[in-house]
Amino acid sequence: MKHTKLFASLMAICLICTLALTACKPADDTSSTDMSQAEGTTSSNPYQNADGYYVGSTSGKTYEGETITFLICSVNQTWESEIITNTYEDGESHVLPQIINDDLKKRNELLEEKLGITVEEIGVFDPKRTNGEMCTYIRNGNMTATEEYQVVVPCLYDGATLALENQLYNLRGLEGLQIDAPWWNQEFNNSMTYGDQLYFTIGDIGLNNKNGTAALYFNLELWNKLGLSDKFGGTPYDLVRNGKWTVDVVFEAGRQVSADVNSDSKIDYKDEFGWGGQLDDMWSIFFGSGEKIASADSDGYPALTMYNERSARLMEKLQDFVQDDKHYISANDYFGEAQWPSVLVQQGFTDGRCLFYNGSVSTVLELGNMEQHFGIVPIPKADETQEKYYSLVNPWTSTCFAVPTSVTGEKLQMTIDALNVLGADSKNTLAKDYQEIVLTYMKTRDQESIDMINEFIIPSRACDVGMVYKWGGLDTLLHDMASQPIGTFSSNYQARESAALQALSETVDFFKDNEK
Repeated sequence: MKHTKLFASLMAICLICTLALTACKPADDTSSTDMSQAEGTTSSNPYQNADGYYVGSTSGKTYEGETITFLICSVNQTWESEIITNTYEDGESHVLPQIINDDLKKRNELLEEKLGITVEEIGVFDPKRTNGEMCTYIRNGNMTATEEYQVVVPCLYDGATLALENQLYNLRGLEGLQIDAPWWNQEFNNSMTYGDQLYFTIGDIGLNNKNGTAALYFNLELWNKLGLSDKFGGTPYDLVRNGKWTVDVVFEAGRQVSADVNSDSKIDYKDEFGWGGQLDDMWSIFFGSGEKIASADSDGYPALTMYNERSARLMEKLQDFVQDDKHYISANDYFGEAQWPSVLVQQGFTDGRCLFYNGSVSTVLELGNMEQHFGIVPIPKADETQEKYYSLVNPWTSTCFAVPTSVTGEKLQMTIDALNVLGADSKNTLAKDYQEIVLTYMKTRDQESIDMINEFIIPSRACDVGMVYKWGGLDTLLHDMASQPIGTFSSNYQARESAALQALSETVDFFKDNEK
């Protein structure tokens, strides 16, 4: 349901939530310095200086008058940038907090001060989002060896497509690029690295990848009214911390709410219900359970791991819940009533008629007018034995960062230096207060929700390599299972397994060929 994700404000889910931060360093601080020359760099954390600021290493060169340009894609013809300062010169409305613009400005000015490089952006309107205008633009640029841009920011699907076409550099092969630094998402990097190759990444330079991270919203007042803390042993916050926030608990809690408010003899988005969502719930819950379409095998290459005894048990529970139309309301059932039916379902949560709403971190912006107290928690585990929580970065809505092969010579070295400096300062500024800025949009200031974002959601965000590369359509199989008879996961998987294995084999061959 990549196309269904109510992002009626896809930009508002992308750059909007670009919630990010208050500057937390002195105005004259130059936190990004040559690692080799950074006095006081701590041995315990080689990426920080003695004052605790993250630092980015450089080659020692300066690039006075040079520009680093990011090529970004948008499903809307207008957007708010997460790369450069937004001016709003045409008087257009905006949702990006001014503090974000201030931080973008300071970050980019630091790069110019440090290396003499200015930051610019080129936007590509790409409503298809997958192998559309953005891919074509990059392919043409590589063919003509353009110097128009140095960093590309496609959606995750396009990152995979372009990687397999040798359109992108292996980031782990770019000498001097600090790809293992904490300003890049290492959970994501690990899940996308094979044969010591990583062609696209996510991190603190951008906010879109955080905005598109799955999160579960709950109505705390309704939870308390139903006495669910007594029933389950605490609030959702308590259960998360105690490792007891599982699909069994959440689904059972969701089944406590169902009422035909308008007396039309059916339960729909106009009534009271336990969970409001859409087909992407199948993605986020499957991933949140620790299951993946594919994972690294003993040789370090991706292998299909989607179907197993544990995932089959989970799938039956998941199907049983999403097919319970008295308690689970899916936006996908209402395309005949609205272009973006998620708005209808989300309204049920905002009105206090729904216990759970499955969205993304940026959904908080759309719930700011909610009267009742709501909170944010991670997607539940499959069971209490699961070691940690996992938060899916949606591959359709989220973008990644990559360096196209059109960049060579001095431009390539400049790009590496610039990414290190921008990454470090983004860690010091944009990432610093991202979580707290999100919460300023909530009617109730809820420190526990901040803790959930800080401790469980953002640190665990990553993606499934099988979902990104879409081998054999196994990603859409998860969506399809929402309407399939319970107990048919095995047969549905087997019907696609052969095609998936063939496509996977070709990808593995690509990694092996490029490892030589």
